[in-house]
Amino acid sequence: MKVLFISSSFEDDARSKTININSHYPMGLAYLHAFLEKYGHTVHTLFLNDYSYADCRKIVLKNVKMHSPDVVGFNIITQNRTASFRLIHHIHKNNPHIRILIGGIHTTVMYKQILKRFPYIIAVLGEGEITAKEILENIHARKSLRHVDGIAYVSKRKIIKTKNRVLITDLDTLPFPKHEVFFSETRTIASMITSRGCPFHCSFCVLNAITRGYPRKRSVQNVIAEIEYLIATYPQLETIWFHDDQFFLINSRVIEFCNEIFRKKIKLKFICSGRFKPISKEMVEALEKAGFIQVLLGLESGSPKILDLCHKFITHEDVIKAMTLFKNSKIIISTFLIVGLYGETDETVEETIRFVQRIQRIKYLVFVDIGILLVYPGTEIYSIAKKRGFMNDSYWLTEKPTPFFTVEHSQKQLEEFKKRTLDSIAIGRILTPSGFPHQYYMIPWIIKFLIAQTPRYPLYAGHILQRFFPSVYLRAHHLFNRKPLV
Repeated sequence: MKVLFISSSFEDDARSKTININSHYPMGLAYLHAFLEKYGHTVHTLFLNDYSYADCRKIVLKNVKMHSPDVVGFNIITQNRTASFRLIHHIHKNNPHIRILIGGIHTTVMYKQILKRFPYIIAVLGEGEITAKEILENIHARKSLRHVDGIAYVSKRKIIKTKNRVLITDLDTLPFPKHEVFFSETRTIASMITSRGCPFHCSFCVLNAITRGYPRKRSVQNVIAEIEYLIATYPQLETIWFHDDQFFLINSRVIEFCNEIFRKKIKLKFICSGRFKPISKEMVEALEKAGFIQVLLGLESGSPKILDLCHKFITHEDVIKAMTLFKNSKIIISTFLIVGLYGETDETVEETIRFVQRIQRIKYLVFVDIGILLVYPGTEIYSIAKKRGFMNDSYWLTEKPTPFFTVEHSQKQLEEFKKRTLDSIAIGRILTPSGFPHQYYMIPWIIKFLIAQTPRYPLYAGHILQRFFPSVYLRAHHLFNRKPLV
């Protein structure tokens, strides 16, 4: 069958101002694309998150006309639901013969209300590879869908939900994701995942709706094979960004992977994210030896009270231990911070500021921005918002943006929390009137950081340009290496 997958445009507040050729791409769609192709289906995928809705609509309708798909599938997350709903309505109205599938985290959590609005669609719940394959087989054979696990649909005006799909335990059985869909001749950063699932249940995260808290991993050999495939296919490739839900869960596996990268003399840069624990000295050394240039760690708050309320299961001691292990490493450490978590007060904001400055004295962290807590359906934060009368499920059928968590504080107060925190920890604000009074006593550590990093400036500058200004990076790369531009 002919299938068209779409990841439609984000709402205005979440969309990038420009189309970045090195942006992250949706690994779920990349895997679905490859899996269905393996079974003989003709698949096209559109990645349009950073396009305006007007441009997204034009591209989608052009491709529907060009490819005449039997099935159109939408990857719906909360921040692209509005564009997706508009397109679903238009495609069905003008092409009623096309079957429409929806999947993604927002679909999995809110499928009932979506099916009430669009009773002609089929909702894929959770992991989609095997489910989508069986749906296509049944549509092609004109069979009932009632024996397909992991879906919901409307029959005789009733919502039918089949039993849960068993999670894929052996990830090595999946084909490599379809990177080709997202690559151009100028892309230098690839996305990968080496595992699925996270056993933790943070109050602001909705991941468990898909992975059910059950971590599964690919073999190191399988991961290395995909990296070698990428190197052979894309000679311009320089960096791989791992988007695992929990990359550091098993330190010994990370070390095994890093040792294999080193043994095979693979000369790429790597980036990953993870938790502050478990992190061992041996793993840090292995990461650096393998070529990791950046690790992003989820701190979220420096207040023990807030860390407890959001179920991070980390302590100040865990964070200090990890930062000490990375202290002399060349690896760039970045941390995620969120203001406005449930229970946030002026006092907890000050606790966060003091604690971040404390760990900056161990290994200086560069902050450009931090987040304000957003409410996503399926999270504990959403349950709190509903119980407090802040919102209900009907909100997600409106075209309003994904809301800030303003149950306890106004948006203006949350923005003040954010500004105060950045004024106190962001190096770019130290010379501002509002930033200097909060950071002047950090100057010795900032100077020490700047002096220590002088030999690494080319690495830092190159990484920032590659990630956020890829066209400038390519021209600089050409200038210094005297190689023809791709």
